[in-house]
Amino acid sequence: MGRSKMSPEAREFAKVKRFIQKRFPGAYTIRRHDDSFAVVDGNGRSIVDPELLLPPAPTVREAWRQAKYTNWFSNMIRKSANAFDESKVYTSKRGDRSTW
Repeated sequence: MGRSKMSPEAREFAKVKRFIQKRFPGAYTIRRHDDSFAVVDGNGRSIVDPELLLPPAPTVREAWRQAKYTNWFSNMIRKSANAFDESKVYTSKRGDRSTW
């Protein structure tokens, strides 16, 4: 199906799916026993972090959207933790002698 014939929703879904499959090669959708959907990586592990307590995804699109959100959130937390690493903050303050 050509790009011009895709609906905006289908185009957005394809974009989200490419985003996740780039980071988790072999990612695919599964249907759970409670009729909800989840996205798992190539090894069958769920991409959505259970600590985020997201509700079960009722649709395939929602499952992929949750996977993208989880990936974005985890990356943001990791970057924030690295930016405020104690050794980096101490080193930067030690180099700034104007505060002494």
